[in-house]
Amino acid sequence: MEVLPHVKTDRRYTDRLVEIHSHEDVPRSWQNTPIEALIMSQNFGWPVKSSDSPGLLIATCIEFRYALPIPRMYAYVIRRASGRLIGSEFTIGYVLAKGVQHIAMVGHNDCGMAKVPEALPRVIDAFVNQGWSRELAQQYCQKQAERYAMGDELDGQAAEYHRLRSLFRKVTIAPLFVSLYDSKFYIPKWYLEEQEKGSSMQSYRVPDEEIKKLLV
Repeated sequence: MEVLPHVKTDRRYTDRLVEIHSHEDVPRSWQNTPIEALIMSQNFGWPVKSSDSPGLLIATCIEFRYALPIPRMYAYVIRRASGRLIGSEFTIGYVLAKGVQHIAMVGHNDCGMAKVPEALPRVIDAFVNQGWSRELAQQYCQKQAERYAMGDELDGQAAEYHRLRSLFRKVTIAPLFVSLYDSKFYIPKWYLEEQEKGSSMQSYRVPDEEIKKLLV
């Protein structure tokens, strides 16, 4: 069986992730929330309680090497390539209407969306094998690759975090990064550095220009 990759043995993540050794390492804005419960469950085996009214949305990748450590009736879950929520804004609004106030963005190491250029020819072939014309398959895959591909998992997560924060300004959004080796959560260093500087959000009102981008 394949040995799963560890962030500690990959130089791409050196000095870019912060380990969570205990409850005290959880950012204050996440403490006593479903986000903290998720972290403590995954990293330390603490039990989490099911609820008729989940307060958490977990956005994570389709990655088959990672399994969420949650029971039924604990959280809403969206699994998409790279874990980014491009195109899922209505779904976010739906769960907000259900009472969700916290979103956990779960990225991971060795993500396929950081390797799209090398995989693209095989993806195109897969569509052609399903009966698509090669020309249209190439056009479609190229367009989607531009939306979902990322050069670096942590940079891609940061960009998506800022995009979501610009659209959903009253929700607590927590970027988490999981090591496929042992499924432990880490906190991206860029997030902690930004929190130390303070929020740059000027208003809770979302500019119309940001919303119009979703209508295209």
